[in-house]
Amino acid sequence: MTELKVYKKPLDKKSPKVKKLFIAGVGAVGNTLLKQVSRYGTEKSLRVLGVCNSNHLLWYDRVQGNYSLRDLLRAPELDWENVIQKLISYDKGSVVFVDTTGSLEIAELYPRLLKNHIHVVTPSKLANTQKQAQFDTLHQIASNNGVEFLYETNVGAGLPIINSIKNLILTGDEILELSGVLSGTMTYLFSELDKGATFSETIIKARRLGYAEPDPRDDLSGEDVARKFMILARICGHKIEREQLEVESLIPKELKDVDSTTFLERVNEFDGEWKHKCEEAKLNGQTLRYVGRYYKGLVKIGIQSVPISSALGQLRGTTNLISIRSRRYNDQPLVIQGPGAGKEVTAAGVLADLLSIG
Repeated sequence: MTELKVYKKPLDKKSPKVKKLFIAGVGAVGNTLLKQVSRYGTEKSLRVLGVCNSNHLLWYDRVQGNYSLRDLLRAPELDWENVIQKLISYDKGSVVFVDTTGSLEIAELYPRLLKNHIHVVTPSKLANTQKQAQFDTLHQIASNNGVEFLYETNVGAGLPIINSIKNLILTGDEILELSGVLSGTMTYLFSELDKGATFSETIIKARRLGYAEPDPRDDLSGEDVARKFMILARICGHKIEREQLEVESLIPKELKDVDSTTFLERVNEFDGEWKHKCEEAKLNGQTLRYVGRYYKGLVKIGIQSVPISSALGQLRGTTNLISIRSRRYNDQPLVIQGPGAGKEVTAAGVLADLLSIG
């Protein structure tokens, strides 16, 4: 009996296509991302072409896998035209531009990059919080050119907030309400006030720990939370401009226009006022939190008195919490909670966006 031989086509063992990264900004998040790519990049088919800070540009060798910033300060001066031309020279769709700078000048490069089939990933909220028309145009350019513009870390650092909302909408759901605390700085401030710390010492400590900006008024103004809720409202399909948001500032009006040094020296003048607010809330079994809400096309952000035993009342450290109520998740909202600040979780969120491309 003749043996029947079955010949199988050899398996295609080609390695997956390598994504080539350029990282603009190597501060806390950018540098941490670079370390994460050095650790996991080869197995995840990621390669860093180059990095830059505001002045210098460093290109890496093709075979390099362990990326260092040691030579950055000795590297040539940054020339954006040369950078863009080099990135354009690679195969369409193979390059990802990562912006961790928070620079408007760099955010304004996104349309050109996307038009030239370069993906963009960023934790910076600047591009998404310009005028509605600019937001629409930017996202349309990405769609028209078949590339990704990803920004999960715009809201909640590494928490899967934006993708969760997008996936609900993609699968036919409708977002009815978004509410919660989306500022690690504000969570820290109010949870420390709960413990009896003064307003001024908490602000100074938050600044020292890196939870607040060098000028804490950048956080106390509520603008960071406003930008996050504006992005979420736009993702939900609502056309909205910054001036339509109702935002409560925590900056004492007497200190709004002084320099940052004077602000830090005089902020203790308002400790008594804040102590009274906290004690008044506590007498009613409540505590204060800085809460945002998107409902029926409107965004309102400010101090709310909430039950101490509630999920918001129990927030500590830099925790964020957002409640997503939709037609599908109406009686029992979808709640996402976790660390909403920190270089490790933010860089990991950027890395997750990178790995989702293609």
